[in-house]
Amino acid sequence: MTAQAVKGQLSGYQALIKEATGVADVDHIERIEDTMRNVIFHSTLSWQTREQLVQAAREALQIITLV
Repeated sequence: MTAQAVKGQLSGYQALIKEATGVADVDHIERIEDTMRNVIFHSTLSWQTREQLVQAAREALQIITLV
């Protein structure tokens, strides 16, 4: 669990993931974020547009739901 999640606050990316997917569980949000970084983009998220991040969050949710 991330330091921000421990404090009860989501990072900016995590808040976007929650908004895009409807997922509220922090552990699942973190798994989606990790999938976005390591499976979808193979990179950091900072250079992506908001639209790309939203789409990637939805794709990551589908990926981890299949596993």
